Parts: sequence; structure tokens; C-alpha cells
Amino acid sequence: MKNLRLVRLGRENSSKEKRAKNIFKKLSLLLLVVGVLISFAFFLVTRSGTSSYVTHILSGTSLKSTNDRVNILLLGIGGGDHDGPNLTDTIMVASYNLKTNQINLISIPRDLWLPSLQTKVNGVYQMGLSQNNGLGLTKTAIGNILGLPIHYALRIDFQGFVRVVDTLGGLDITVDKTFDDYNYPIEGKENDLCGYTEKEIDVSDDQAKQMGVQPGKRKFFFAPDGSIATDSAQEDMGAKYFTCRYEHLRFDKGPLHLDGETALKFVRSRHGTNWESSDFARSKRQEKVITAIKEKVLSWETLTSPGKISELLNTFGRSIDTDISVQDVIEFFKLSRKAGKMDTFVLDDSPKTGLPNNRQSLLVNPPRGDYGGAYVLVSLDDDFSTIQGYVKKILTGELINDEATAAARTR
Repeated sequence: MKNLRLVRLGRENSSKEKRAKNIFKKLSLLLLVVGVLISFAFFLVTRSGTSSYVTHILSGTSLKSTNDRVNILLLGIGGGDHDGPNLTDTIMVASYNLKTNQINLISIPRDLWLPSLQTKVNGVYQMGLSQNNGLGLTKTAIGNILGLPIHYALRIDFQGFVRVVDTLGGLDITVDKTFDDYNYPIEGKENDLCGYTEKEIDVSDDQAKQMGVQPGKRKFFFAPDGSIATDSAQEDMGAKYFTCRYEHLRFDKGPLHLDGETALKFVRSRHGTNWESSDFARSKRQEKVITAIKEKVLSWETLTSPGKISELLNTFGRSIDTDISVQDVIEFFKLSRKAGKMDTFVLDDSPKTGLPNNRQSLLVNPPRGDYGGAYVLVSLDDDFSTIQGYVKKILTGELINDEATAAARTR
């Protein structure tokens, strides 16, 4: 009898251990899935304007909302040793309609000028950090631009993406077609002069006309032979004159194993040949990567490795700044399957219909000399009232902007 009781106790203990292991696996799975969906879906969205992954996340009911809408600010930064690590390269707002389950994704250009703060919008998060209020200040600024209350915010950086992919042991994907990118920026070389020198000269009226710049004192880059290479303010000329700042990427058609750095380059490449420079092409590449990540995370190898699980969760914690609580994350996760149609819209200086006072666009590009030589986009109203009215029409369905949607897909 004693032996029988011992056997029964052994079986009960074994059963309890199995139940405990199953609970641990389920909890780990939940945490990892939530982490992957939130971290990487938002990362890919904020880096490129791709909208397909947001539908995995947004669909709130018990979350903060105003007029049946949940508005989330999405920020992407370079982080690490990148030039201006806390400047937000991409700024987007995902607005979820609780009644229709529709999502509107609004992209805000990083060069938009904010008169009240005397800075571009991409510098607001960094400004807020100096006040220990990075997300808070940015939420207020973006809310004032769009005329929307921003309920939540999330910021993620490149390094988190790289670390997670490496923690998973890399990713295996299939490249659909061969392409090259000759202008991929090299980290740490953003300001390399590549043998050129920078000097300030006084530009006469005649010289200004010839060079297409404003007269007065301006800084120019000079080639080794003494000739003027480019105006310092002409950032878009970097690829032509400062080739040492860029590396040549090539991805050949067929199976490919990606480490973290290569995976980042694969999803970030914006100047690929063979029609790989569009948002549509990038979204297809990103879909491959996010699918590979999910498969790796949910693999038996990962789920049975406490070390990998711990490192993944630590990475999420180091790479994200958010005011989304754990309970909110769970709510987003539980309600994710309800998300439906998504429309994307880009605030820019392209022609728009339905604007007041016969205006042709929401933003304009003023002379660089008016802003210290910097490239900026400005609103026609300092209070952003025209933008706010236009955004309201889009969110209510009064205005369907097919051109903006198409532009967002193909940039």
C-alpha cells in the first residue's frame, strides 16, 4: 500500500509539474506573441508607412478613446550611434474606429515646421526627453497638428530589431527577385565629408541666380580641386557627392539566411533597383521578415529555451518607450482580430482637393533661406486649422483621398 501511495504521489507530482510547465509555456507564448506583434509590427509600420501589420494590433474597446476612436502615435528612431539618435525619422498616427473597426493611418513628414516650438516635428521627441517628457510632448504636438487627442504612444529603435533577430539565431527567407541598392546609409558616416571641405562664402546676386540659391553668406562643400560641389543645405545631394556615406547592397533571388543587421537592411532598403524602391515592394519584404520572426519565436527551439525567452523580453524592454500599460497591451492583443479595413494618408505638399480658399496643398516648401538653409515643410495656417479640417473629413468619410492612398503605397 505504501508503495502504491508513493506511485500515486509521484504521478500527482508529475501531473502538477506538467501543468506548471504548460502554464509557463502559455504565459511565455502570450508574452512573446504580444511582444512580437507590438514591437515588430509597429517597427515596420513606423519605418516605412506599411499598414498591413497594424491590423494585428489595433482593435480596442475598453481602451482610452474619444468619439469612438483610439489614437496611437507611432515613432521610429535610429537610436544607438546613429546621427541624431533620438530624432524621429518616421511619425505616424493610427486612428482606430471602434464602431466600424476601420483604421486610418496618417503619416506626418519629419520636416514639418512647428512655429510654436521653432523646430521640425522630428525634433520634438528629443526636446521632450530633455524635460523627461519625450512621449508626452510629442503626443501634445502631434495632437495639435491633427486636431486629435492622442491616447497612446510607442517609440522603437533599430537596435532592438537587430538584437531580437540575432537572439533568434537569424532568419531564413526567400528573396523573390534580385535587386541592388547603391545608396544605403552607413551608420556613423552620416557627416563624413569624403575628402571634401566645407567653407562659408558670400554669395552675390549673380552667383545666387546661377546656383539656384539665396544670396548672402552660405556654406558650401568644395571638391579637392577647389570647385564648389554643393550647398551644405542640399541634403538630397549627398548620394551624388558623398558616396563614402553609402554602401552597396545586393540581394540575389533565392533562399537567404539573414542575421540582424542584414535583416534590417533588407526591410529598410529604399533605393532598390528592379522596382524594389516602392512601399509596395518594401511591404512584401517586410511581410517575409515578420512571418519568419513569428515562426522562429513560436518554434519549439525558442519556447523551450528560457535563456532566449529572457533575452527577447529584455530586448523589448530596452528598445521601446511607451505609455501603453501591460493591461492595455493584453486588451490590444485580445481585440486584434476585429480590425478591418485600413486607409492610409500622407500629409505632404502634393496637390489636394477639397481645400478651402482655393488652396492646392496642405503644406508648402518655402525658400531654404527663410529657415537658416534647412529644408522644411510649413502649414498654410500656423494653427494647422486647414490640416485639422482635412483630417476630420477623411476620418468621417466625407472625403476619400484615393490619390493620397496611392502615393503612400508607391513612395
